[in-house]
Amino acid sequence: MSEPTAHRSADALFAEAPVSKAVWIMALPTIVTQLINIVYNYADTWYVGRTANAAMVATLGVCFPLFVIMAAVANLFGIGGASVISRAMGEQNTEKARRAFAVSFWGGMASAVVFMGIILIFRTPLIWLVGGDAHDFQYVSDYMFWTMVVGAIPTIGNVLCGHLVRSIGASKEAGFGMSMGGVLNIALDPLFMFVILPDGMEVTGAAVATLLSNVAALAYFLIYIRRRQQRETDGILNIRLPKAQPADPVLPEILMTGFPAALQTTFAMVSNIFANVLIRPYGSGAVAGMGIAKKINMIAFNTCMGMTMGVLPLIGYSYGARDYTRMRQIIRYTGTVVLLFGTACAAVFITQAPHLVRFFIDEEASVRYGTQFLHIIGYAAPLAAISYLCVTVFQACGRKWPAFALSVLRKGVFDVPAMFVFRTALGFGAAGVCLATPFAEVLGMAVALVLYLRFWARLRRA
Repeated sequence: MSEPTAHRSADALFAEAPVSKAVWIMALPTIVTQLINIVYNYADTWYVGRTANAAMVATLGVCFPLFVIMAAVANLFGIGGASVISRAMGEQNTEKARRAFAVSFWGGMASAVVFMGIILIFRTPLIWLVGGDAHDFQYVSDYMFWTMVVGAIPTIGNVLCGHLVRSIGASKEAGFGMSMGGVLNIALDPLFMFVILPDGMEVTGAAVATLLSNVAALAYFLIYIRRRQQRETDGILNIRLPKAQPADPVLPEILMTGFPAALQTTFAMVSNIFANVLIRPYGSGAVAGMGIAKKINMIAFNTCMGMTMGVLPLIGYSYGARDYTRMRQIIRYTGTVVLLFGTACAAVFITQAPHLVRFFIDEEASVRYGTQFLHIIGYAAPLAAISYLCVTVFQACGRKWPAFALSVLRKGVFDVPAMFVFRTALGFGAAGVCLATPFAEVLGMAVALVLYLRFWARLRRA
């Protein structure tokens, strides 16, 4: 039988297309997806905020840590699987790539079922654990039921399939599926919150809108995979159960490669929790200012993250094919783009901070704090861009320990302790909580570059 169509198409893009063209074909849909998700997060908060009900607004924040855990599960199998698949394709090992796709898909789905069961059984204690109280308990419970019990499989499956489909070079299709979910959610939110469901059920309406949009996105991916599976019986996109045995030796490789990505997502959540706790004593203006500054900074962080995530299959393929010259060209080109973009964002954030903050809120204390915080964390954008790229290189090449070290160091070892040191020990107060971000990114980037240069030196010797 001839070489699978999907593999030939990937070869043309991954191995033969000009580097700049290949990078943008893979990265642009991922960047667009990240930006749409930012808009969705803004819109969701804005719609719920129209109720003027503090308990309803608080529900979104209370549930956020559990959404991060779902994202971590999706990244565990999605990024881990994408790395193994792209490297196997570079090695011309279609059978391994096919097994990795199936194992990643069913592993992610099984984990979603486990997560769903945990939420269903332990929903009440979990509500108190993540910060719910008597005022928002029922809202949080309803929101968790629709998005994390009924919605666990479509939410995790949507992100998981996006990673896996992108890994074979179908970045446009992956981006469309994930973007469709975000756009549909924005459209359905007001419909279910203010038209279909009665007053007082706005949180349930937002939850149902989220559920349906993720169901639609997952359905799109399953239809796409099914059609490719029927068209290319020997292709990589194959989720037939016989191909996905629990004892398959590819499973540990997927888990070990994806674990740093899941850990990075989790540590980012922990860092945000500590930041919110430490900033709270300075008043609601400081809390609001911190939240707004971080939302603005998401534009830079998520765009750079989207670009690096998009090129992961390109790097993995070149590594598997031992085409280290092309691999280095991809890394250099991507690094130049994210560094320039991060620097441009930092310049805009620092020079236009008051205007950007006032776009979200016009309350004096919040604007004052938000401007100060954005001035500080704006410097972190170009530093984080380089760290993201180095982590992506290690993930793409299956170098689990450097990726693991960077995931732990940036947000665990450097960031959280620095918040306490700058705020209390050095007396910077509220600003000290934000100073920890560029400080941690400087150290993280330094470690990332050292590990990357050592890794590249080994490749050259090999």
